[in-house]
Amino acid sequence: MKAINVFAAIIYLFITNYSYSQEFDPLDFFPSSVGNVWIYETPSDIVRYEIIKDSVDQYGNKFIFYYLEQPTYQMDTMNNVYFVPYSLNWLKYKLDADSGDTWQVRPEGTSVRRREALVTNKYHTTAFGIPSEILEIEYWNLDYGDTVINEFAIYENTEILAAGFGLLYDYTAHGPVYTIRGCIIEQDTFGIVTTVEEDLQLPDDFALYQNYPNPFNPTTTIKFQLSNYAFVELRVFDLLGREVSVLIKVEKPAGIYELKFHGNDLTSGTYIYTLKTGNSILSKKMLLIK
Repeated sequence: MKAINVFAAIIYLFITNYSYSQEFDPLDFFPSSVGNVWIYETPSDIVRYEIIKDSVDQYGNKFIFYYLEQPTYQMDTMNNVYFVPYSLNWLKYKLDADSGDTWQVRPEGTSVRRREALVTNKYHTTAFGIPSEILEIEYWNLDYGDTVINEFAIYENTEILAAGFGLLYDYTAHGPVYTIRGCIIEQDTFGIVTTVEEDLQLPDDFALYQNYPNPFNPTTTIKFQLSNYAFVELRVFDLLGREVSVLIKVEKPAGIYELKFHGNDLTSGTYIYTLKTGNSILSKKMLLIK
């Protein structure tokens, strides 16, 4: 049941053991000021996240926006951080949690398992050469009807937060998902920070990426890239093979593209999106949860 961290060598590049016992505020694990920027390497490209605005409601809940349309996270007054796009309301982090603490991230549903978080480690260290504290959190999908992590639970991923920096790493049993390159926190720059445009080069391959967010409700983004000028079709099908949407059917030059898919009129379930150009076809699955 226990996940194995196979990325210790990578992590060591940014995190080294440190005996300094400075106490950190729980909110340091999730820097939330407007203008903060994070640059991550993913298996397919380099991504940039920036807090572009925030708002506070009458109850003291802070809403953090990575995109203009809707908030990505909500922070309450109890050091809890919720993942809230498309009304998901998943309890992503408990910033004051300690080793061994668990909590429900999302409840069990008709087509989804209950997800549970487990803090596996908390320790002082340095990150980017600065005294910090690490919070390691594993996420597990429980068997239907279960309320605790046991031998029937399915490991999902591990996230590593650093006080003063936020998310440093996100990885699964298959490899890294996000590895931090650098960040700008409170106008201070750490690591390698460039614009995404400076890191992107003309694609040399035909590729279709996993949609994000996934699961989604009701809108998600589908990204693909073309290595040369081509007539491209992007379609969505249900599991019975019935076409439910044609997103594009047009000629495009080489480049990287993103399209929004809206599932407002669809029922919850798994859908397949297919990218076709010439004799090449790529497909991936996505999950709509309402």
